[in-house]
Amino acid sequence: MKPFLKEIAEKIYKSHPKLEEVTLVLPNRRAALFIRKYLSEFLTKPAFAPQLLTIEDFISSFSPLKVADKLELIFRLYQSYNTITRNAEYAEGNQEPFDQFYFWGDMLLRDFEEVDRYMVNAEHLFKDLSHQKELDASFDFLTEEQKTFLKNFWNSFEENETANKKRFLNVWRQLPKVYEEFKQLLTRENLAYEGMLHRNVATDLTAGKLNDVFQTYKNRKLAFIGFNAFTAAEEKIILYCIENANAEVYWDIDEYYVNNIRQEAGRFFRIYQQHPVFGKTFPADIPANLSKKKSDSTSQKIQLIGAAQPVGQAKIMSQLLQEQLQNGFKPEETLIVLPDEKLLLPVLHGVAGSVDTLNVTMGFALSATPLFTLIELLTDLQITRKKDHFNHRQVLAVLGHPYVVAADSVSSNNKRKEILKHNWVSIPKGFLATEVPLHRLIFVEFESQHEKEVSSQLLQYLKSIVTAIGTLNGISDLDKEYAYHFLKLFNRLETIFTGGKEGQAQQEHNERSPNKKIQSSLKAFLRLFRQLVRAVKIPFSGEPLRGLQVMGVLETRNLDFKNVFVLSLNEGSLPAISSKGSYIPFNIRKAYGLPTAEHQDSIYAYLFYRILQRAENIFLFYNSETDVLGQGEMSRYLQQLIYESGLPIDKKVLHNSIQPQGINPIVVDKNAAVMEDLMKINEGNAYFQGISPSALNTYIECRLKFYFRHVAKIKEADEVEEEFDARVLGNFLHDVMERFYKRIRKVKQSNLVDKSDFDDYEKIIEKFIDEVFIEQYRLDPGKEVVYEGQSLVVREIVKRFAFRIIEMDKSYAPFQIEGLEQGGLTYSLKIDQPPYKAVLSGKIDRVDSKEHILRVIDYKTGKDKLNFDSIESLFARDGKRNKAAFQTLLYALLYKKNFMQHGRLASMRLIPGLINRLNLFDEEFSFGLKAGKDQITDVDPLLPEFEERLKGVFNELFDPEKPFDQTGEFENCRLCAYGKLCYR
Repeated sequence: MKPFLKEIAEKIYKSHPKLEEVTLVLPNRRAALFIRKYLSEFLTKPAFAPQLLTIEDFISSFSPLKVADKLELIFRLYQSYNTITRNAEYAEGNQEPFDQFYFWGDMLLRDFEEVDRYMVNAEHLFKDLSHQKELDASFDFLTEEQKTFLKNFWNSFEENETANKKRFLNVWRQLPKVYEEFKQLLTRENLAYEGMLHRNVATDLTAGKLNDVFQTYKNRKLAFIGFNAFTAAEEKIILYCIENANAEVYWDIDEYYVNNIRQEAGRFFRIYQQHPVFGKTFPADIPANLSKKKSDSTSQKIQLIGAAQPVGQAKIMSQLLQEQLQNGFKPEETLIVLPDEKLLLPVLHGVAGSVDTLNVTMGFALSATPLFTLIELLTDLQITRKKDHFNHRQVLAVLGHPYVVAADSVSSNNKRKEILKHNWVSIPKGFLATEVPLHRLIFVEFESQHEKEVSSQLLQYLKSIVTAIGTLNGISDLDKEYAYHFLKLFNRLETIFTGGKEGQAQQEHNERSPNKKIQSSLKAFLRLFRQLVRAVKIPFSGEPLRGLQVMGVLETRNLDFKNVFVLSLNEGSLPAISSKGSYIPFNIRKAYGLPTAEHQDSIYAYLFYRILQRAENIFLFYNSETDVLGQGEMSRYLQQLIYESGLPIDKKVLHNSIQPQGINPIVVDKNAAVMEDLMKINEGNAYFQGISPSALNTYIECRLKFYFRHVAKIKEADEVEEEFDARVLGNFLHDVMERFYKRIRKVKQSNLVDKSDFDDYEKIIEKFIDEVFIEQYRLDPGKEVVYEGQSLVVREIVKRFAFRIIEMDKSYAPFQIEGLEQGGLTYSLKIDQPPYKAVLSGKIDRVDSKEHILRVIDYKTGKDKLNFDSIESLFARDGKRNKAAFQTLLYALLYKKNFMQHGRLASMRLIPGLINRLNLFDEEFSFGLKAGKDQITDVDPLLPEFEERLKGVFNELFDPEKPFDQTGEFENCRLCAYGKLCYR
């Protein structure tokens, strides 16, 4: 079928021989380019071409005002708002900073735009109509339906006037003054927003004030092409042109939706058909292209394809496109429509190899770029910085960002490994700002803490980093384009914070309100920056008349293609959910004829049908999976097409057949390679030999877990431990107690501990806690340790544990320290399997002696139990077993075999025990374990059975016929790090 713009080009060429005297006004520049292309087929010389204007250019030609960018407009609105509210009932200290105002200032600017575009009386609209008499007396121009909308809204205030409603009313009553002040401020600067400019032109044109400018167009032939829903200002301007310049109007319509009152797509056209002026511009015979598709049995059916998830749509669309291009589709005749802009990159990747030339006519959100993520991280890095130390979360994220890795991957990865290895929560600047230029730019601290100066420094800081990234060799041209647009945004922000007219105006405001700066903090800057970036899109440049076309929905206006692929036909994408808020409630919008959701739905319905009406090959895609709330179902427009149009539609839903597999037990046989690894563990290395008590505990708990952790060496991902769990608390307590008793030994040059050695222990313990924190988190030893949040809690817990242990030790003194954190202890057990000698190794927290008693002490900060049923129960795989008691008995066995075979210790009674939070603060504290109900006063009678069962465990471990399998106790799997591997 012939494209709409080509039809219009032929009509204009035939009816207007002097095309150079014709002015064509179109909805957008894309449509102007295409009609120029079609007209060029008839023209012999470029000089004969008509004048082509967008509707915005046409209206702007009547006014000397310049439309400012949004940031400048919102800032001017902020100034106007402050001027009015200072003179109202608002206290000066209650005025909002700019970053907080921006969000609802943006919303208010949109409302003012619509008020002017639809020629609404702002004073009437923002009037408090809570009194019924005032509504009846002053607003007799409203219809009864409009009055009903207003009554329903204002009655809700009388019923229950909450604090929020009062605040709404206070602001609402000031809006007419803000509106007037804002427009006067812009006019003085020769500026405007589009709605203001449109209203001024519509008002002045109809009042005869623009006759000189209008005479230019009156001497030419005017034509308005392809419009749908006019604003009130546009309608007034175009009607004036029709009546006074005999302007023509060409409608891009189809009888399917125009003549059917049930079709929302034709809503505005049906209204214009009834208009005394517009009605005459409609053709006698409305085209019926959609009906021809229905009646033409030879035409290809519309293909409707459901695919799982948005990316699934992009993939299947790319496959179909490749097939059709091979079958004769021409790229220039093919269009891909993306209602959801997030699909742009997946689609571009999918079609990249299929076509030589690609033209994208839609913006890519700057907030979706990796550079935006980095800038957020950098700002957050400075927010969480404490003096010259940076928080590990932001540091690790920055070092892992692709751009920072591209600058120097070796240095970035090495620093990450070092931070994880040492568990640094707070990382000093000196460690980070090293030889890598980009690192030196990133990890800096601002010299000044003055809010305005910090804002300026932050902008310079971000600009320097973005500039450096833009010059990296390892990034793509697209990445450099991101950098360019961010630098433009930063330069624009700089005019607000550090100079320019906006900066001077803000400085004046700051002088009047010294406690309310435009940039109150780095967090405020980040909040403002995020809001600004959301509104910025990167325009793709290309050859609009060549190659495959990729467009958003609005960009398709007036354009027709033979082959059309439309994605994301789901509710929320087409029609899109309006995310733009408004200060004007629905009832008031309805009463004054301002656009509502119904208005937007009608526009998008029209755009959907007009994409299809002249296309020959149509492929429609939707996400066949709704979200967890059941939202995102098939678009209502698709539903209408299926059930109302009668068009032949070939429906397909792509899916992967679900074939759930049974969860089979995981069994790892001990082949030669596995046995070799086991032997290596047993033999150990220069630093550690044998199998530790914790590894044995793991083996008894779950053989497969032992294999994953110790044989296959599948480790959990390293993370910085900022949360202080029982393990971290235990390590802190061990270090503090070790330092305390080593100090006594060093001072006295003796292992004997007397009661006098505990004098002033509180200060000593606090000093050691500081030392442990400095060492653990690599803090500056020359600076005082500052405890905040969880670190403060940990400090108090460790201090309380240490104080209590020392108090008990003081009452137990004098005693002899035999060992502190004594490692390197090994014991070889003869077993029946190769290597015929299993090596047990471990490290004991503390061993002390007094008279004829030797105590093996294990510090625990948890609530491990002190009793166990029997030695057999410690090796049981089913049911609960006392892992702490098992481990302590292993330590006792190790110590006895290493030090108590002869000499002074041989005759002593060995008592193993735990010091934990269950017994530590018990007034009737009794050291040791309990076997059944009996206190263990000598471990010797228990060790033979314990050692025999231990040999049984080692025999099983080294038996090649006994595989590593899963535990039958599912409770053990609940917190297991390997649960996802086992599907437990």
